[in-house]
Amino acid sequence: MRLKTEDELIDFAYDAFLEGAQTYLEPADQILFAMQFEDRGAVDIVDLGSDWPASVAMGVNDDEYCELHIGLVDDKDLLSDVFGRVLVKKKAGDKFIHILWKTE
Repeated sequence: MRLKTEDELIDFAYDAFLEGAQTYLEPADQILFAMQFEDRGAVDIVDLGSDWPASVAMGVNDDEYCELHIGLVDDKDLLSDVFGRVLVKKKAGDKFIHILWKTE
C-alpha cells in the first residue's frame, strides 16, 4: 500500500482548507489569514491529537491518519494562530478529510 508523501499530505490538506475557509472561518479570520499567510503562513504535520475519535466518531491511529495544522507563525517561528486542524488518511488515493475550524 502506497502512502501519501509529506508534500502530498500538505497539499491535500491545504487545498481542502482553502475550499472551506470562506464558509467556515469568521470574516476577520479570513482577512487575517489571506493578508498574512504569504509572510507568516505554515502547514505543519503534528502528532495526532487524542480528541479525534470523539470528533469523527471512529477510531483513529497514527498508522492510518495524519494531523496537520494550518495557520500563522509568531516571531519565534512557532505556529501560534491555528485556523484549522486537519485529519487526513495517509493512504494514497484516499480522499478522507476532516477539518476542525478555528471557530469550533
